[in-house]
Amino acid sequence: MKDITKMELQPGMILGKDIINQGNVVYPANTKVDAILIEKLNRYPSIICVTIKEDIDLATTHFEKIRFNENFKAFEKAHAAALIKYKEAMYGFLSSGNKIPDDFFFDLFHELDSLIPNGTILLDYLYNLIPNEDELTFTQSLNSALLAGTIADWIDMNAEAKKTMLLCAFYYDIGKLRLPYDLLWKPGRLTEEEYSMIKQHPVIGYEILQSVNLSRHVKNAVLMHHERMDGSGYPYQFSGTDIDVYARYMAIIDSYTAMASPRSYRSAFTPLQILGILEQSMEKFDVELLLPLMSRIADAQIGTKIMLNDDTQWEVLVIHPNKLSRPILRNDKNEVLDLMQHPKLEIIKMV
Repeated sequence: MKDITKMELQPGMILGKDIINQGNVVYPANTKVDAILIEKLNRYPSIICVTIKEDIDLATTHFEKIRFNENFKAFEKAHAAALIKYKEAMYGFLSSGNKIPDDFFFDLFHELDSLIPNGTILLDYLYNLIPNEDELTFTQSLNSALLAGTIADWIDMNAEAKKTMLLCAFYYDIGKLRLPYDLLWKPGRLTEEEYSMIKQHPVIGYEILQSVNLSRHVKNAVLMHHERMDGSGYPYQFSGTDIDVYARYMAIIDSYTAMASPRSYRSAFTPLQILGILEQSMEKFDVELLLPLMSRIADAQIGTKIMLNDDTQWEVLVIHPNKLSRPILRNDKNEVLDLMQHPKLEIIKMV
């Protein structure tokens, strides 16, 4: 809410507080301003200022509240600017072969990270960002770098290891830049031939970086981020500890950011929905790395409000330690619902 002079009132505004004159309420809070109200207030010379509601005060959903938040607006603006710089740098590297200074990536990360209060807020920001359909490859890598930095802090990585993790995130999908955009982001089901082409991007990226002065961990993350612990990944069906540890982290990060971002054919998955998907495919990821991260993400959901597939709205009250994606919920009537006991109910979005 903000205070303005009554001369600044415009039809359509909403009063944030009662307008009082000599102890009497002239107009109550939540009244919609119209020409009659403005004319009547001109009869009260003692009333100089009034309080009106701002956009964020009128927001009713979680999405609206985040998007009207000034901190999020600043982050979104900086994110768009960083995306342009990142895209130009990567295409410049591909055309010239001249290595991008590592500090370019670290500075880009810190520009955005400085606008994110903590890891919990980052998860919120990622869920509420609306990506440009034409920039999805770059957006996902930039978002992955932000998440990689947060994860590095969560697990107390030393400074050098964190820098390696960030470089892995900025470079890991570079091979996609050599593939046709229409193939990468085809909304329908891929043919076997198309999927085979997609699966070549780790090899293409690795070949691009072969002669570049970068850590072997970064190059391995580019090559192995789609490998899976059970050997079901690609391009070489590596398994277990044959997969570089940074590639194992990037497999988790890439999966999370892909699901957290909306696509033309689906909405973004909520953090709890993502946890549910990860719980169903634990054998594909390094569990020792995955479980602590899942716990941090789950704990960050306490207090958030969600909608179920029966259109009811609830607040996340308690996280089940053995089933993070099926929490205990509470509604505004103080009724409690344990999702573990209701398998047909599913979380569909945040509200």
